[in-house]
Formats: sequence, C-alpha cells, structure tokens
Amino acid sequence: MTTPAPTPPPVPPVPPVPAPAPPGVPSAEELAALPDWARAHVDTLTSETTRAREEADARAVELRDLTTKLSGMQDPAVAAAAIREAADKLAATEAQLTRERLGRQYKLPDALVSRIQGADAAAMEADAQALAAFAPAPGVRLPGPDPLQGGGQPAPLSPQDQFAQLITSALNK
Repeated sequence: MTTPAPTPPPVPPVPPVPAPAPPGVPSAEELAALPDWARAHVDTLTSETTRAREEADARAVELRDLTTKLSGMQDPAVAAAAIREAADKLAATEAQLTRERLGRQYKLPDALVSRIQGADAAAMEADAQALAAFAPAPGVRLPGPDPLQGGGQPAPLSPQDQFAQLITSALNK
C-alpha cells in the first residue's frame, strides 16, 4: 500500500500591483490652452499609457491565475506518471496509424492489418510486405452483364416485324 505524498504548502496569492498615478497629466484647462498638435500628442500618450496599464493588469491577473493553478498542482511524480501515460497513448496511436497506412498501401485485408508488428516504421513496412505475400490475391472479376445481351427481356421488334404484326392484327379483326 502506498501512502499519499504530502501536498506542498499553498503559495500565498500575489497582491495586485497598484497602478502608479500618471505624472504630469494636464488638467482640462491646460489641455485647452495647448495647440492642436500638442493635444493630439497628449491624447496618443494617454491612450498608450491606458493600454499599457490594461495590459499590466491583465498580466497580473494571469500571474495570479497561474500561481493559483501551480499551488493546486499535484505531486511531481504523479504529473510525471500522467505525462508518461499520455506519451504511451500517443505512441500506440501512431503505431496503429502506421499499421492502417501500410495495410492500405499493400492492400491487406482488415484481419491482417492488426497483425503488422515492428519497433519502427521500417520494420512494420517489412512485416507488411511479408503479410502481403500471404494475403489472398484478388479473384478474377467476372464481367458484368452486357446490356446488349438482353438480360432476359425479349429483343425489341424490328420495323419489319412491327409492320407484319400490324397487318396481321388488322386482317384478323
């Protein structure tokens, strides 16, 4: 029986960084006294500062979320085992994909595709070639019915036969 690994102590949350007061922000009266080009420059700088503050706030939230997530992480051995399990599943999926691809390439029946074995793609291909030698060859395909052969339907009457039937039926009335 294994004992559960002790969980690490929780990491204290990172306090949000207070935004510094923007130095030298002109008042509305000072802005009105500035020329148009200077006001445009101040507006640009103000919008860039606002955008930088918003981005810093977003990064602080992201850092806080990652810190919380990190504090909730399990033992590194458990995480390593989960990574190994995921890697094993990936390797098995890639091997199955290689089998399917080789089965289609060598026209193997589905029953033989699952029997392809090998440590790598080259070994699997050699095994697929060997299995292809044992696979049943496609049988001789019988030709389909020729529509001109009639297929059990009576042949259409020629114009002479149609005329003869017409005369015979008219005379027998």
